Formats: sequence, structure tokens, C-alpha cells
Amino acid sequence: MVSAVIAGIDSSNHSQDYPIALIGQFASWTCIGLLIVETALKLLKRWSDYIVIMGALILSLNLITAFPLVGPTLTTLFLPILTSVFYFQKRKILFAFAVSMIAYWSVYGLQLQNIPGYSWIDLFVMTNILIICTFLGLEVMRRGSDLMKDLRSTIASEQDLLVKNILMDKLAKTDALTGLYNHMSFHEYLEELIRQGEQNNLTFQLALLDIDHFKKVNDTYGHRAGDAVLKKVARIFQELVSANDFPARYGGEEFAILFTETDVRDAMHQLERIRQHIASVRHEELDGNPITISIGLHAFHKNCTKEELFGGADTALYRAKHKGRNRIELYQEPVTLTS
Repeated sequence: MVSAVIAGIDSSNHSQDYPIALIGQFASWTCIGLLIVETALKLLKRWSDYIVIMGALILSLNLITAFPLVGPTLTTLFLPILTSVFYFQKRKILFAFAVSMIAYWSVYGLQLQNIPGYSWIDLFVMTNILIICTFLGLEVMRRGSDLMKDLRSTIASEQDLLVKNILMDKLAKTDALTGLYNHMSFHEYLEELIRQGEQNNLTFQLALLDIDHFKKVNDTYGHRAGDAVLKKVARIFQELVSANDFPARYGGEEFAILFTETDVRDAMHQLERIRQHIASVRHEELDGNPITISIGLHAFHKNCTKEELFGGADTALYRAKHKGRNRIELYQEPVTLTS
């Protein structure tokens, strides 16, 4: 190729010497080669990468043998090596180099050495160019692999950080013992509900739930037994409330539930199911004895403050305790008599 350029072989002038029939023959062989490659890809999917590399080589050989006097066609021998680089596998780059080298030496021995303007210098130079291109391909692959490793490491680190942030956020919002929302997150959610209720005239219900005689449980069976009871009660809340309700451990043996998509009657029905379920459970930690809960419920209405809402629920809870425990009481707004 080099001597062809030195000898002044002008590719644009030579291209005018090729008859239309030769160009048509080149196009035909190119189509046949592409059909062969496409068929091989369908039949030999396992070797698809190597078939693509060979397809690039077939295209290159077709150009070189069809237009041997056009020096730049030799540069198409880089196509197999260039194609192999995209697979980021050393063995495929070396395969592309081997088949390109064998193909070039074969074409040179069978055709190019008999064409004026080509000499052993072209063979030597082109061989070294292919070696250099292969080396560059291997280097690109190595750098690309390093970049991919760094990228994967960065993504993995970001995922780990995201998971840790999620866990930290969950720990900040949930009670460590029961897994329910904690006191702080409960108040944040309640304040948002009140804001939405004031703006959009929405209603919801606040229930305060307290385990009856829980101090006696701790004193009699120990705090470990008491913790086990708290966990079981919390699990019952999680199982029996809907996905849009908000159960929380308010403090000690006291819990709170916000019912967001039910009316007072439905909330009372759900609370009754919870009360009955808890009363029916026998606790091994308490020598098979059950526990009960008392519940106070207050429905939110517009212009009701958070203090009034809690005050009403707490008043209803106190009434449930006063009436014998293990029951539900609904807060009723006091009736103002006018004279």
C-alpha cells in the first residue's frame, strides 16, 4: 500500500478505470456475504460475536480483491479488529488480529504481489500496522474494562449508600422494638393530615390504645415478657389495619392509630376486631394468660386543633378505663345548651 502511494497511484483516477460490471460484481458478492453472515447468526447464536468479526473481514476482503489498485481499501482490514474491541474481550481481539493477518498475507500472496506498485515493503508495513492496531485495541479494552470496574464500583457504592440512607431513615421513623412508627414520625404525619383536612375538608379518626394493667405484667413476668407482648400487639395492629392507616407506638404501652380512609363506624368496627383479637391471644410469656386493651376514639373535623383531637381521644380512653377496661369509647362533643 505504501509503495502504491509513493508511486503516485491515485485512487480517484483508478476508480474511473473500473467497469460498471466489476462494481456490480462487488455489490453482488457483498450481498451474498451479508446473507451468509445473517444466516450464520441465526443458526450459530453461540458464536455470534465471532461471526460478526468474520463478517467485517469478508467485507474487507471483498473490497481489497475487487479494487486492488485503490490503496485505501487495505485500511478496511482494521474493521475486524475495530469490531472486536467493542466486545471488551482479549481473546476476540486476538482472534480478529489472527484472521486479519492470515487474510492479508493470503491476499498478498495470491493477488497483490503480482500487481505493479506493491512490494514486500507493503507487506511489512501493513503487518506492523495491524500489530499496532491490535495493541491499541487491547489497550482500549483494558482502559475500558478499568472504567467499567470503576463505574460498577461507584454504582455499588451509591446503592450501598442509598440502602443505608433508607435504613437510617426507617430507623429514625420507626420504633426499634415494635417496628411501628415512632412518636416523632406519628406527630409529623398527624400534622400533615390536619393540614390536609383543613384545606380539603377531609376527615379521619384518631384512636389511642393502651394495654390494660401493663405495669403488673412487667412486675410479675419481667420486662422481657413485657417486650414480647408489645411486639405481638404491634404485629396484630399491622395485620388488621389497612395499608393507608397509620399505626404507631406512642410511648410505653400506649399506641395510636390514624384511620385515614374510613368513617367513624368503620373505624369502630376495625378497632373492635383488634380488641377481640388481642383478648383472644394466649401468651406463653405470661403463663398462657391473655391481655386486653382499652381504646379511645376521636373523629377529626374542620377547625379541630391537634390538642383538641388528642384531648378528645384521651378523654375517651380514660372513660374506657374507668368503665372497666377492655372496651372502646367514642368521644362525643359536649352539647352546649342555649337559654
